[in-house]
Amino acid sequence: MSDDEVFIGGVTRAWLRARSQNERYAVWKRAKGLHSAEGNHLARAIELLGLPYAEPEPLPEADPLLARMRDLIADPRARAAAVEATLDGLPAIAGIDVLMHEELGEPYRRNESAVPTAQQLTAALMTALGYVESGIKDLPARCVARTGVFWKRA
Repeated sequence: MSDDEVFIGGVTRAWLRARSQNERYAVWKRAKGLHSAEGNHLARAIELLGLPYAEPEPLPEADPLLARMRDLIADPRARAAAVEATLDGLPAIAGIDVLMHEELGEPYRRNESAVPTAQQLTAALMTALGYVESGIKDLPARCVARTGVFWKRA
């Protein structure tokens, strides 16, 4: 196994090692979705790396970060940030993500399970506010999360 081997899309093992679990998962998912020999070869290489590549689960109930995230999502600033992002044509998580990053810092950015948890909490908030899912959109580069649900009024 050579780190210099180049897979479809110019991906190398060294490049994959430098990516986060979420990024490796996205590459693996796209590669499997190609239904081609090249895509399957890349997906198998990701599997053989021995690094996590599955979509991370949300934080467990006992995690102290989850309690901090719940407190933050209950803050009126979170509601305002989510609604403002939605009115700006962005997924609600775009506003929440920035707030989580500012308030929680490294623990939020470095924990692979923090973003799926923030997305769940945001979904519960938006549903409680009377919004319904309206698709998936990419987030601005400043966000820790890469994509999020776009919401509209029911």
